[in-house]
Amino acid sequence: MGSEWNKLWGYLDYAVRYNTLKMGRTLMISVLVMLLILLFRRIFDGRKGRKLSGSRLYSRVWLWALLFPVPFMGTLKLSTQYFRWRNAIYIFLYENIMGNPLWSRLYFSGIVIMVLWLLARKIQLRRRIKRLPPADSAVLPIPKEMVRRVKIRLNPSNMPPFSTGIFTPVIVLPECMLEQLNDREFREVLLHEYNHIRRGHLVLYFIMDCFRIIWFFNPLVHFCIRWFKEDLELLCDHDTIRSGVLSSKDYGLLLIRSLHSMSCNKDRPERTGGNPALASVRSFQVMEKRIRLIAEYGECRESHRSVICVVMAGVLMVFFILARALSYPVYTPFGDYSMYSWDGREVIFSDNPEFDDAIQVTEGGLVVQNDKVKQLLSKTGRRYGEEDYFWIYYGGYMKQPGIGGGGDIVEFRPYSTEEAVVRITCWPKEGIDLIVDWIYRYM
Repeated sequence: MGSEWNKLWGYLDYAVRYNTLKMGRTLMISVLVMLLILLFRRIFDGRKGRKLSGSRLYSRVWLWALLFPVPFMGTLKLSTQYFRWRNAIYIFLYENIMGNPLWSRLYFSGIVIMVLWLLARKIQLRRRIKRLPPADSAVLPIPKEMVRRVKIRLNPSNMPPFSTGIFTPVIVLPECMLEQLNDREFREVLLHEYNHIRRGHLVLYFIMDCFRIIWFFNPLVHFCIRWFKEDLELLCDHDTIRSGVLSSKDYGLLLIRSLHSMSCNKDRPERTGGNPALASVRSFQVMEKRIRLIAEYGECRESHRSVICVVMAGVLMVFFILARALSYPVYTPFGDYSMYSWDGREVIFSDNPEFDDAIQVTEGGLVVQNDKVKQLLSKTGRRYGEEDYFWIYYGGYMKQPGIGGGGDIVEFRPYSTEEAVVRITCWPKEGIDLIVDWIYRYM
């Protein structure tokens, strides 16, 4: 039992190191991509005081999609043949992560802490929402489309309206807002939150949370998530004005009134846990941007939106194709053989075509041309006796240079027999070794 546990721990440790190495590489790439996004985001903002049109707003939101291919770039062929100046950095990562388990364990511990923290917040919020009373669609002016697809609950506190839930979406509204809004304004508030749901914003928030988990060590990702949410709020305001019943002026006044009603409440406004909200008092600068955009509302034409979607989808496709083409395969089978000294410290033969020709793998094991191997050993200038033995390594695969495994090793005593051909029986892998080997190949 102890040996099996040690073997399982060794498998897990290897997987943690390898995946930490890949995530470490994507973390470095993510910094460059995020800086590029922020640069173009600033360019789309234009000069200070210039109107932010709907087309530029859509373009700015689509920029964040450039992060999607980055997690799949952990096996890029970033070697001297491509980026000579980066080779030293990646060698440094390889030596310190694959050679030292401390860093990989710390990295995965941080990931686990981030997962537990975010999960605890989500569970706490869902529990609080389940205790809230549902809205009566027969009394309130709730569109039938929303009644069928979304649950609406009323909150007695002054938490701003927000939406949450990917599979079972819920819109939470403060009860105080029902007394202050007429039917048209109430529908507009619902439409804003419903736009977050049907436009897939909640799914995008989940994806960005995943980025925050795997790149938690990068402080830039935490700032970018905040700016990403700001951009989606601006876009949701734009879509609500375009498809709603209120003019941009009336919608802006509604937003100000909602914010004012919460700020005037004696109780401290509750936090929505990062969920999209119509009016949040967390950031005056964000609200100022939203009010300014609403005041300068310029609708994005359908043709412009189509062009932006097609162009960005094409860019993403090119990125994914390039990432695939410039990455190492999932695994590359080894077709050669190696022979090591009895203590494993010395490589006798490796990448030797003559030695490879002297060995053949069959279903029962290895067939070794013993005479050919003895001739090759005689060329090394060393004398070996009957008691000398070696290890032959065969099979296996390479995932990246210096990283691989999955092969088998057998003992070989060339001078213990006079036979020209030696057959070495090899037992096939079974049980957990076979499962783990398959996982290693495709992880």
